[in-house]
Amino acid sequence: MADEQSAPPVVVAMKGHPGSGKSTAARAIAAALRCPLLDKDDVRDCTLALEAVAASGVLNELSYAVLWCVAEKQVQLGLSVVIDSPLSRRVHLDALTRIPGALVVIMECHPSDKEEWRRRLEKRGAADSNGGGGDGWHKPKTWAELERLVEGYQGCTDYEIGDVPRIVVDTTDPTVDAEAIAAKMASAGLKPGVPVILRELEPSSEMFKQGASLRVTGILQAYDVDSATAVIQDGSVSLKVDTQNLRGISFRMNSAYQFIGELLIHADNDAILQARIGRNVDGLDLNLYQQSLLIRRQHEAKLRNSRRA
Repeated sequence: MADEQSAPPVVVAMKGHPGSGKSTAARAIAAALRCPLLDKDDVRDCTLALEAVAASGVLNELSYAVLWCVAEKQVQLGLSVVIDSPLSRRVHLDALTRIPGALVVIMECHPSDKEEWRRRLEKRGAADSNGGGGDGWHKPKTWAELERLVEGYQGCTDYEIGDVPRIVVDTTDPTVDAEAIAAKMASAGLKPGVPVILRELEPSSEMFKQGASLRVTGILQAYDVDSATAVIQDGSVSLKVDTQNLRGISFRMNSAYQFIGELLIHADNDAILQARIGRNVDGLDLNLYQQSLLIRRQHEAKLRNSRRA
């Protein structure tokens, strides 16, 4: 219970183009986490009367500004929050990461089946049109409108997110429904990962357990493009890492990488880390990092012992 009370509020930031399934997933996540859902479109819908006196771009940014203010107020109250917006520009993510005391987690909706994506978008567009121009009047209603919108972004939606945790889901995969996305978010996306040294991941170690959320660091020794499987090594110990959920990261042999994810243990204690966060850490002194990690553990152990006394 003490750990739950000390956990920081979480800002779940949805990311993806219109019609990609963000809103459906956002509602399921908010219900699963029992936290407020803030939808940028709800704010934008209310600006229709201002279209005659202000530029559309200005009203769009105003909608974001309102969204950030409301989100910060929820965090100040100690509440986690789900934000439903395209998060199409890095400046929008920066606004969220500046909210004091919040852990930001990106939930990116990436539909791989373009035909299904198109069907959903145009079905919604037809429904909005039949509704007489009410809510959603500013959204693309056809695939051609969406293509023009994406072209106007000029690639700015694929930006580097740094250390911000990200979960990528295929919202056109028939085996992945909204409830499954919410469960994935609740069970994996909020864990920071326990820092471990690769040699500690022995079958007898308390850290070597199914589903353990870990943070591992090592030198890249191999990478299989077809399976998106990396192998990192530290000394004589190596670990396989499943990187299929990672985006915006390039792999170079003999470079240092750090991954956060959950440990999947197969038969014969064959383990692979299912990474949800990854970054290049070239320049990091691994020996110094490991020494500092051990010193930190000793300090934390002393604090726990002093509290018990």
